[in-house]
Amino acid sequence: MPDLNAFKERLESTISIDLTAKELAERVVRAALECEYGRNFTLTPGFAKMVNTLADSIVAHPELRRQALAITSFLVKETSGQKDLT
Repeated sequence: MPDLNAFKERLESTISIDLTAKELAERVVRAALECEYGRNFTLTPGFAKMVNTLADSIVAHPELRRQALAITSFLVKETSGQKDLT
C-alpha cells in the first residue's frame, strides 16, 4: 500500500503556483513513483523518459489533467494560502 503521507510531503516540497500543467504532472508522477518504488528507482535508466511519457498522457487526457491539477491545487492552497489552480 502506498504511503499517502510521503506522497503528500514530496508533492508539497516540489510544487508551486508558477508551474505549468506539464511540470505539475511530472511532479505528481515522480512523487507517486518514488513513494511506490523508492528513491533508487528514480536513478534507473529511462526513468526521466517514463516520467515525461506519463506526464504527457496526463496532460493530454482531460479527466486525468483535471484530477492532477485538483490534487496539486489543493496542496498549494493548503500550504501557501493561494487560490485554486483549476
